[in-house]
Amino acid sequence: MTELEKVEREIATLEESVRSSKRALEDPDLSAEGARQKRASIELYQRHLGDLLMKRDDLQSLTAD
Repeated sequence: MTELEKVEREIATLEESVRSSKRALEDPDLSAEGARQKRASIELYQRHLGDLLMKRDDLQSLTAD
């Protein structure tokens, strides 16, 4: 597996984690603390996702050359 494939796989995993956490926020039985933790998780996932998207773009431009 190439580095680009690894990054793309991790991106897909993080995107699913964000979707899952957002769905969990819709649960009316979620406590205030649970909601706070989910929002913090989403923020962390999105920051890491941003970094990986930049890395993917860099790797794609290297392979295009």
